[in-house]
Amino acid sequence: MDTERSVVLPFAPVRGLTLIELLVALAVLAALLAVAVPGLGAFIADGRTAGAVNGLVGSLALARTEAVRRGRKVVLCPSGDGLACDPPGAYRWEGGWIVFADLDGDRERGPAEPVLRRGGPLEGVRLESSPGRTRIVFRPLGTSGGSNASFTFCPEGAAPPRVVCLSNTGRARLSATRCDGTPVACP
Repeated sequence: MDTERSVVLPFAPVRGLTLIELLVALAVLAALLAVAVPGLGAFIADGRTAGAVNGLVGSLALARTEAVRRGRKVVLCPSGDGLACDPPGAYRWEGGWIVFADLDGDRERGPAEPVLRRGGPLEGVRLESSPGRTRIVFRPLGTSGGSNASFTFCPEGAAPPRVVCLSNTGRARLSATRCDGTPVACP
């Protein structure tokens, strides 16, 4: 004899979110984003500035090392096209720069002078050198000659500006102030 038995199961809860729970979760997420997004912008600007600083310091170190290794002058200069130096008096470097072996000693890149490195262009960071120093010339002993040079990095946004100070001996150092210790003011 076949008898069917019905089994009564206890009520099983339905899994999911109610509309109220979903709205509360979205409100919490919106509050967290309102706090985090402004900080994220500063974080991105600071990262761009650090990348630009590292790129320039790396190019300065390469130029100094190559001058010593080759026993010849090596020049670092701003260059918007990556082939030749920008005209004298161009103190803006965010368009890029080049490092080249200065075989004829004229501080301008000629067709036979090899480009050792191209840097930039920079995004979201303005970069200016100190007046009178649009060409950094490293000599065979590793010195940079002339007056001390400064490179001021002014990021867009809330990130703090940074300065790279280059001494006549060829040593580069990072600073939160101008090379003379005065505060940096980016326009």
